[in-house]
Amino acid sequence: MDPTVIIMIFLVISIVIAIAIGGNDETMAPLYGSRILNMKQILILAAIFAILGAVFLGEGVAKSVGGSILVIDYEDTGISQNAVVLTILISTAIWLISASALGLPISTTHATIGAIIGIGLMLGGGNGVNWGTILYMSMWWLLSPVVGFLVTYFVVKFFNRYKIKHFNGFKDYERSENIYTFIILIVICITAFSRAGNDCSNAVGIVFGIEGDLNLTALLIMTGFSLAVGIVVLGRIVIKNLGKMTELRPSTAFAAQVPTAAVMLIGTIQKIPLSGSHMLVASLVGLSKASNAPMKKGLWKIVAIWLLTFPMSAILAIVLYFPINAAF
Repeated sequence: MDPTVIIMIFLVISIVIAIAIGGNDETMAPLYGSRILNMKQILILAAIFAILGAVFLGEGVAKSVGGSILVIDYEDTGISQNAVVLTILISTAIWLISASALGLPISTTHATIGAIIGIGLMLGGGNGVNWGTILYMSMWWLLSPVVGFLVTYFVVKFFNRYKIKHFNGFKDYERSENIYTFIILIVICITAFSRAGNDCSNAVGIVFGIEGDLNLTALLIMTGFSLAVGIVVLGRIVIKNLGKMTELRPSTAFAAQVPTAAVMLIGTIQKIPLSGSHMLVASLVGLSKASNAPMKKGLWKIVAIWLLTFPMSAILAIVLYFPINAAF
């Protein structure tokens, strides 16, 4: 197959993945749940920061995903690198689109890494994957939801005690919530910026890893606009579902968003692919526990699809590899 055609196929599928990632992005859910902005305003804001984050913060994580996880000697084994990359891209796209259609937030990072692990194990056995890198990333994946839960829980407890001691009537409460309306907007924008920089790697990282001659800046710009399209066209489903998980006010939305913003920004700067979805959901659970507020039914569905993401992405990659490889 002509190399130019192959690259075009990669780019088209990367665009589809980026659109699916945007459609599954729940970063703005606290703004919706706390009624600070309406859905149209939320989608416009999310689209702007998706583009900015991908362009200005996406390079490091894209290179990590593209070059440090999969370990296959293509020359000696005769394995088609194009078939491997295409398999990973299609597997990730299928799982993302399926989850977005159900309105369930999943980790796009885990979908991509799961597909990479599946291919690596099938083609290279235990040596097909850089387990040291996976272990290092896994520490962040496991710790980040715990951090989200604990930080939100204790911040909300602190807020509640502070209000009891220092607030004198409804005016003080209202004034405080108005202040947090502006603060949460800033925090959400930081999260959306770093989230886009982190998530864009799942769309273009593996493509850049095989086609290093491609202009990475151009790839990131393409991905940023594709993320924005996904957010505007499909994003409201996941944003609404997560925004209604528990009762939110500007102050509690701030408490739920702060750990996600901090960890996503630090992790992206450190070139580590992370799951913003896991962190935010864990933070909302922490908020619910600290406030004694009920959680919306259906949390089990989100947890179930989290647990299924790694194995299902890996299985999809293994199954799809054979017909895709036959085409090459």
